[in-house]
Amino acid sequence: MQKNLLESLAPRLRELNRGGYTRVYRRGGKTFPTEIHALIAEILDSLGSHYATGVRLPKTSLVADFVLDNTIILIEKRPREGDQASLLQSGKKCIVIERSKTKGDRLDSGIRAFQVGELDDGRLQTIFLDDPSFNFDYAHILPQTEKCSVMHGHTSSALIELVGVPKDGMVIDFNDAKPIIREAIREMDHKLFISERYVAGRDATHINLKFTTVHGDFELRVPKATALLLEGEATVENLAQELITRIAPKMPDNIRAVGVYVYEGLNKGTHLLAEVHRREGEKRRRTR
Repeated sequence: MQKNLLESLAPRLRELNRGGYTRVYRRGGKTFPTEIHALIAEILDSLGSHYATGVRLPKTSLVADFVLDNTIILIEKRPREGDQASLLQSGKKCIVIERSKTKGDRLDSGIRAFQVGELDDGRLQTIFLDDPSFNFDYAHILPQTEKCSVMHGHTSSALIELVGVPKDGMVIDFNDAKPIIREAIREMDHKLFISERYVAGRDATHINLKFTTVHGDFELRVPKATALLLEGEATVENLAQELITRIAPKMPDNIRAVGVYVYEGLNKGTHLLAEVHRREGEKRRRTR
């Protein structure tokens, strides 16, 4: 009897082994081919979005998984070059969601989202640059602190990291990156850093500064060329932000993020990693 049972099951087992079955995911009374499909549908439903599924896209070989008014979502379907051109001409935003074969760490889900026109192989790599020419001197005042509310100076250094998609095996040529970084450092070297909130007046050549500290009231008149005004206090954290703001807009398109380590003297400092947003960076950047 046991032998007969195994013989009757054998054809079915062989069929299953060949992939003769389909795994589906059920959620909210609907059936989806993958867990990602189910998750996207749940998000769209929770937002009250109106969408269609399984829509064949004109002038392409693709079937969209989800189509909203102005957005197309493709899951595990990276468009070929010809299809990408048609999608870009459609005037709709096209998002590709897929699982990457590479993960950052064990907490990384591996799920990646790209917009058509910005697709890559999903591989990001980091390089770093640490050079004596990245050293700089500056003075600063922090009126809200007791010790640092008196003008004082530091000799500092910066280490720069660049995160991007390698092209021809390189994130960026070191010889291309160094001049950009050196120029940003040069613009900050031997300057007085202070918050612009303490500006009491200015003329064509000078800035008048006025602020109150635990030691009393300070009033300074400094040449514009020697001062660098910051949106916030002149902390090492804000200096890092200022440095990124000067570097990021000049990086090539394959650079996704810029990080800086800025040392305040020896053995202390800050690290800041910021995604590159070129248009915002150019708009926010100031000539001081």
